[in-house]
Amino acid sequence: MSVALRTLVHGGLLVRLKRGVYAKPAMVAKCGATALLAGVSAKQRQKLVRARKQRRRLRQQLTPTARLVAALARKNRVDYRPTYADQFAASATRLAGDSVQPDATDDLLVALRRDGKISESDFLMHVIAHHRALKHV
Repeated sequence: MSVALRTLVHGGLLVRLKRGVYAKPAMVAKCGATALLAGVSAKQRQKLVRARKQRRRLRQQLTPTARLVAALARKNRVDYRPTYADQFAASATRLAGDSVQPDATDDLLVALRRDGKISESDFLMHVIAHHRALKHV
């Protein structure tokens, strides 16, 4: 992915505004880099507001698996911290047009697995149970 972006930037088809933010040269000439970055910031704020609302909704409708995972994470003092690889995967998924949105339970399961607090089979079992329960909520 980075090779493709680098090639497009060197070829003059894209302009890098900041890390992870690219625009077409015509748009930069038309609107200016500052205005485009301001638009990105506004979109990020909107995204945060939407994420907060979604978290509030999810708190109201926790699945049994979500409660179990949250308790397990509290007990083991584990919290989810996204890595660069997580951010890259989310960006690649978004660019591919997929609408996959992992929730807090998915993130906690990843954190528990990374810290070795649960096995691979337990991780898969809980993810599947959680998503099945979400379909019925």
